[in-house]
Amino acid sequence: MARVMIRMFATVREMAGTAEIALDAADLASVVDQLGLRFGKPFAQMLRDFPNDPERLVILINGRNVSGHDARAVKLRDGDEVSIFPPVSGG
Repeated sequence: MARVMIRMFATVREMAGTAEIALDAADLASVVDQLGLRFGKPFAQMLRDFPNDPERLVILINGRNVSGHDARAVKLRDGDEVSIFPPVSGG
């Protein structure tokens, strides 16, 4: 297990009611599962479709986008930072 920092932004932060939380997790799947349990059903539903729907959610590990079919299997190490936020658009 790795001790990781989860940072949440914009509507994700609002749904969680906090900007950050530390968790012990071996992989991204464990982070997603723990966050869903901790912050309730609406939060879990938002996470459910990750990583297959990058239109709904972006997750970075140490600044690297991990969207893709195998993202939940990404292994974590002590000190990793997982950032979660809705997609950003601009013009």
